[in-house]
Amino acid sequence: MTDIYTERRAQLPDSYIAFIDHHNGWEGDLGEDLGYVILWKRELIQENYDGYEMARYMSRRWFPIGSNGGGEMLCIDTSSNTDQVFWFPFIGMSDEEALLRYNSFADVVAAIQISERLLDHL
Repeated sequence: MTDIYTERRAQLPDSYIAFIDHHNGWEGDLGEDLGYVILWKRELIQENYDGYEMARYMSRRWFPIGSNGGGEMLCIDTSSNTDQVFWFPFIGMSDEEALLRYNSFADVVAAIQISERLLDHL
C-alpha cells in the first residue's frame, strides 16, 4: 500500500522534500514570529492523515506536514506550485478554513537552521 507522501511527493515543493528527506521531522519553538512548529516525521504523515480523517474533510490539494502543537495543522497547497504553508483548525477542518501562516517553507527551514546553530553554541 502506498502512503500519501510517496503518492504525492512529485506535487510537493523541493524545499519540503529536501527537509523531510534529510531531517525526517522536527519540533521546536522558532520565536515570536514563527511560533512553535511540529513537522511530522514521514511515517506519521499517513497515520495522522487517516486518524484525523483528512480525506473526509479536506480536498486533495492540501498535504499535511505538521502542527503548531495546539489546535492547528500545517498544510501545503499542492495546487499552488509554491511552498507556502497554511493553518487548518483540527476541529472544523475544511478548505474554507485555510489561513496562510508562512509565506515560504524555505523560511521555516532557515529559522530551524538558525535555531539549531544557536543551540549548538550553548
